[in-house]
Amino acid sequence: MKAKLLILTAIIVTIFACNKDTYTTKPQLTFKSVNGKVFSGASAIIFSLEFTDAEGDISDSIWVQKVTKTKGCNNFSDRVKIPAFTATPNLRGVFEVGYNTGFIPGSIYTVIPRCGKNDTCYFRFWASDKAKNKSDTVVSSDIIIMN
Repeated sequence: MKAKLLILTAIIVTIFACNKDTYTTKPQLTFKSVNGKVFSGASAIIFSLEFTDAEGDISDSIWVQKVTKTKGCNNFSDRVKIPAFTATPNLRGVFEVGYNTGFIPGSIYTVIPRCGKNDTCYFRFWASDKAKNKSDTVVSSDIIIMN
């Protein structure tokens, strides 16, 4: 009987913990996906990041770092300005952050520097809001940018 009560209590605590309000003053980012694992030629790399923000003022910037694991290749840093929008409380949404591995006519994405060899890397992201609160850093899965 005690074991059943303990299991039932654990289930109830888990349910309440999962339903806890996830909106905080500090913006929250979650890495959701990247549109591939290997990119060659002139390709678009598109990352999806889910966000929440209690005040809805996550409208400053997303900071991006490409971190290479390949000796002889360079890291890359960028600041992506978040377009202006009307702040609403308990805001939830998805940011798409994209980069090109070469020139693509008509593309709005920045071309990242390429390495002279295949580059295994990952990307780190964090965001800040108008009040200068910074989110935790989220990390993409590894990707390979082919030479």
